[in-house]
Amino acid sequence: MEYRSKLKKRKKSGFIIGAVVVLVLILGYQNLISGNSFSITNGDQQVINRYLNEQVMDPNFGGEVFSVYEVLQSNQETGEIYIWAFIQEYYESDTGLESGTGMSVPMVLYVDQNGESLEIKSHTFPRDGSYYPEDIKILFPRRIRSKIHDYPSKHMDGLVDEMETMINAEN
Repeated sequence: MEYRSKLKKRKKSGFIIGAVVVLVLILGYQNLISGNSFSITNGDQQVINRYLNEQVMDPNFGGEVFSVYEVLQSNQETGEIYIWAFIQEYYESDTGLESGTGMSVPMVLYVDQNGESLEIKSHTFPRDGSYYPEDIKILFPRRIRSKIHDYPSKHMDGLVDEMETMINAEN
């Protein structure tokens, strides 16, 4: 009986030690990931919004372009910020405010950090159709690819709500 008790204690302590080791590894990995990320300030967010509104999509109905986005991840070492952007044109018509050209897409912003400010040099996003899956593999880190594939069905409502709130505040 005493032998079983000692065996149970050993198994329990082995489990606890194993759990602690796994936890330390996970926290260390997260620090490694976040340690290489940009710290995106409110000013940087404005720079990104202005870039998305002015450089990514032209309004086809003579309206104004608005954008909302979610930062999926960033890599300071490579100068890349990975986002999901929802960009929409709105224009006035006889019946009121209408939506025009729009896009919802994962995107890579290529940036430089000049002191306190962020400068966006260029951007890219996956091509449509059969190129899309391969472009996702090429453009985005492995750890965010599953979120990108699930984004339209799981996360888009939040960006749509954010866009509607912004448009309502403008009018």
